[in-house]
Amino acid sequence: MAAVNRALLLLLVFLFTIAASSALAKKEKPLTTVADLRYGVALYHYHQQEYLQALTELLIAKERGGIQGHGDNPALMEGGFALAYGLERYSASIFSEMLADNVPEKSQVAAWYYLAKMRYMRGDWAMAESSLAHVKAIGDSNKNSINALSNDLDILNINLAIKKNNREQAEAFLENSNLSDNALSYLYFNLGSLAAREQDFTTAIEYYNRIGKIEHSDDEFRALHDKAMTAAGYSFLLSGDYASAMGRFSNVRVDSALSGRALLGYGWAATELQQYSEALKVWSHLSRASLADENSQEALVAMPYAYEKMGRDGLALQEFKKAEYSFKNEINRLDDVIANLSGDTLLQALRIENEDGIDWLTQSDTPQLAPQLSYLIALFSQEKFQLGIQELRALLGVQKNTVEWQQKLAFYSDMLQQREIDRDNKAAVIAQETLKNQINNIQRKRNDLALKIETIAGGKDYLALASGDEANLIRRAVRAKKAVSLPALREDDPFIEDTDEAVRWYYGMLLWNASENFSDRLWQAVKTLNSLDATIDELQSNYRNIEKILSAAPDLQPFRIRVAEANARLERQNIEVNRAVAASKEQLRQQVVSVLREQRLRVEHYLAQSRLSVARLYDKARLLQEQEAFAPNSPNVLSGEVDQ
Repeated sequence: MAAVNRALLLLLVFLFTIAASSALAKKEKPLTTVADLRYGVALYHYHQQEYLQALTELLIAKERGGIQGHGDNPALMEGGFALAYGLERYSASIFSEMLADNVPEKSQVAAWYYLAKMRYMRGDWAMAESSLAHVKAIGDSNKNSINALSNDLDILNINLAIKKNNREQAEAFLENSNLSDNALSYLYFNLGSLAAREQDFTTAIEYYNRIGKIEHSDDEFRALHDKAMTAAGYSFLLSGDYASAMGRFSNVRVDSALSGRALLGYGWAATELQQYSEALKVWSHLSRASLADENSQEALVAMPYAYEKMGRDGLALQEFKKAEYSFKNEINRLDDVIANLSGDTLLQALRIENEDGIDWLTQSDTPQLAPQLSYLIALFSQEKFQLGIQELRALLGVQKNTVEWQQKLAFYSDMLQQREIDRDNKAAVIAQETLKNQINNIQRKRNDLALKIETIAGGKDYLALASGDEANLIRRAVRAKKAVSLPALREDDPFIEDTDEAVRWYYGMLLWNASENFSDRLWQAVKTLNSLDATIDELQSNYRNIEKILSAAPDLQPFRIRVAEANARLERQNIEVNRAVAASKEQLRQQVVSVLREQRLRVEHYLAQSRLSVARLYDKARLLQEQEAFAPNSPNVLSGEVDQ
């Protein structure tokens, strides 16, 4: 799958380069700024390797009228992303629209080439060949238009011929190509595999040997070398050259993923040469490994076979019994895994997680296989299975996003409701004239204060503006002044004249103090009046603003309708996504269970073989025991005490 991802990334890089070059070809000077904001955002996500976000920006821009000022670049990017995400028909429609226009030949070559490549990757050989025919037609008219892709075209043509089992055509393409050693290594292996399928082991070995002669320091090509040596070993084994087979198997690295397969073949080649001890060395090592490896399974029954060939029937019987016990346990383990492999258990077993930011075009660093499913290594390496996992991971991402958007829409709905309540409250304030009444009350108080100030100022009523203790003293002085003026009091009180003089003196002093502070107090009263005017102006302004807001505020009903419609769409999408997730899980489960059942059948076969061998050895021992009746000093075969 990593190779597929790398190819897809190269696809995007090449399409982006073509897009840039085509834009430059149309202008005398390159753009120094991005002419459209959406395109700039898409480019940002592209360079951050956030391809899904980049595609999303392009689709949003397309929905809102398209991107202006960048020629075919957005369409090329969109088509490239769609191809990489497996949306072949959608991508084909984009490229078809582009090809219908007068686009540069390099863009046409890129479009047809990558259509051919994606169709090849999906096993549509006829359509892949048709796309390559378009590239060839363009190249025939202008060879320079395909120079940048010449090697890639040669590789694709060769592999396509191999897939069609046309070795002669593939070899003809190879003869006319000028490829690097890295590319040749893979092509040699594919051609060797085709020759081996055709039972032409001599040619197959020749291609495998070519790989062995190429020096590689990269782990990827070392693994390819190990695979080629293993395949060459089995080709020699099937053609009867057992010594050469052992030599090729010996060239496989011990720490290679193919070491088990090579050790098994090495043992069979040694057995054919009757080198049983040599075979037992490697098979004994294999038998101690996990039974999830089919090579270990075969080694368990191969070991007693070698012992039997050596005449050590007792050890052979012990090893067959040990193999029988191991195979029964393995069958029970497989049954448990198959029975429990459903729903989220499958996701946990396959280590499928919905990680933020994970992308079909980026390889996940998360370990992709639980230990109990080591049987699935071969299945897991298949592109079809990987695409299924990628699809399920993407569906889980959509499922998560759908739930998140449902939560967001609930928030938006609550926000609209709160806004409606707030607006209703404002409307109620105006409807009940609460604010207007408040303004009127303050206005009346202001008018009363203005009249009072005017009266006091006109009459120069110095005592009217007194307050606090001073006002109390003035009131007491006024009452006292009135009291001393009463006739009855004046007749009865011989000291009334003195009291009257004292009261008039005290009253005069209060009047003088009030007159001294009159101007300041009058100014403070006017200031208070001005403050009331300002308050009234502010309240009236608020009143007018509320009226304006309520009259000019947008109608919330369309927003509520949009939220409701979006929520309904999300509900439908959620049902569809949940159904798709369940179907994807079940599809993967069926593939996994199918492989596990195949493994179970294989283990059952080895179990039956072990049981038959045990029964056969017991029959053989019984016959020997019957013979011992006539030869009582013969050794016990089943004791294992046989000369080596």
